[in-house]
Amino acid sequence: MNKLFSASLALLLGWSGTALAQNEEDALRYTRLGLQGSARIQGIGGAQTALGADISTISVNPAGLGMFRRSEANLSLGFTNNSTNSLFAGRNTPDNRSTINIPQAGVVFSNRKDDNESGDWRGSTFGISMSRINNFNNRSSYNGTVQPPNTIVDYFAEQAILNGRTEADLDNEYDRGITSLEGLAYGAFLINFEDIYGNTVLDANPLFSEGDIDQIEELERRGSQNQIDLAFGTSFRDKVYLGASIGIVSSKFTQERIFRESGYFIERLRKIDEETDEIVSDGTYNLELRDEFTTEGAGVNLKIGVIVRPIDALRFGLSIQTPTAYTLNETYTRSLYSTIDTDFGKDNYSAVELPGEFSYNLTTPFRANGGVAVFLGKYGFITADAEFVDYSNMRFSEDEDGGGFGSYFSGVNSRINDTYKSAMNYRIGAEGRYEVFRLRAGYAISESPYKNSSFDAKINTFTLGAGVRLQNYYADIAYARSNGNSRYSPYTFDNGEGSPIIDQENEQSNVMFTVGLNF
Repeated sequence: MNKLFSASLALLLGWSGTALAQNEEDALRYTRLGLQGSARIQGIGGAQTALGADISTISVNPAGLGMFRRSEANLSLGFTNNSTNSLFAGRNTPDNRSTINIPQAGVVFSNRKDDNESGDWRGSTFGISMSRINNFNNRSSYNGTVQPPNTIVDYFAEQAILNGRTEADLDNEYDRGITSLEGLAYGAFLINFEDIYGNTVLDANPLFSEGDIDQIEELERRGSQNQIDLAFGTSFRDKVYLGASIGIVSSKFTQERIFRESGYFIERLRKIDEETDEIVSDGTYNLELRDEFTTEGAGVNLKIGVIVRPIDALRFGLSIQTPTAYTLNETYTRSLYSTIDTDFGKDNYSAVELPGEFSYNLTTPFRANGGVAVFLGKYGFITADAEFVDYSNMRFSEDEDGGGFGSYFSGVNSRINDTYKSAMNYRIGAEGRYEVFRLRAGYAISESPYKNSSFDAKINTFTLGAGVRLQNYYADIAYARSNGNSRYSPYTFDNGEGSPIIDQENEQSNVMFTVGLNF
């Protein structure tokens, strides 16, 4: 596997003495957004750039506010199920997690002129909306085997070597409080700096495992990204609609992992003058690595948009969103437990890292949306969107207090630029009308953000919906099903080779209800 791509797949277990877990995959998590909008909008695949007159359009194209003729309020309730099927070493492991949420809500206040009033500007509308733009709730697990020297114990030793660690400074770290992954491994007696006679060796030595080594990992993620938009829209001659909004994004992501490894090991004494090794001792080992981190913060962006209606049956829409500037704070804890069983007895060890906290900034890319909607008289409409996002423009940076991590972020930003590319997201949907009843269907595709990929990383979404529109009330229901593939690695060796790679099939099903009223 390409070294660069292998590194981009990793959500590393270890931090180098700080909370520096931020990597290219973390940036993508906050940038690749999910399907959003009311049940009406989700029923048509999220295609709303040119549609207008729906509260949901505030979060994509605020020009849609200019089409409101009355004030309106709505509220949505959603039921989401995320399922993951993990394939590792020929074994499939399915998992799922379900949540109930409020994915959308909003209110608009319209101040429109009567049709018999003169003037080119036909009125103005102010709106507030809340949209869930990402759902992080997910559970996954896998189990399988690896062969030495590709175990996590080998990875612990490599980290000690790469970071120039010595027995003396790891002893000092153990005494004052563990702050690194290699410190945990040293405290749990999984790496050492002496042979069996107490002679110092040059490098950190892991346990010399042999044969198939069992690995099991359980991973649970929780949280979401939610955006509140304050927007204004207006209409010029009911032909050109303009709007702008300020978006305030709140984000919280929590990840808990338990990684276990077990197998058979031997200790050898290499005889310099002979080609054979002498087995000094053998036995079994078990380890359990637990870690948890929570990242939360907020960001801000600006959106401007326009919708043009040259004739009643045709609308064109365009919107631009500035990069979202986040300030994020991360807290983390980690512990490692081991059991080593030999003919000399069974020993249990444990090591706990000092809790940590770290603040940093993330800027996500500029986004541009274009859309068209064709209305078929009283029978409904067809609408389509195209969105441009350049994922290679994601950037980490230090917060105002600094901390001396500029060089670390420079390396991560360089990998982001080398790993990701620009991509297009497409959405298309249709609504059929019969008296007060509505039927809807849609499809959306999010292109892969990776430059070099050995698997298809696009996300496909299929949607269906229905609704009832009365004079002052409406109710809608939608079903959306998204599926895509991803890869995951619990740790990545420096040369990009030998790391365990887990192929994952991800599916999200969402049922959503929206009720609203006009006033």
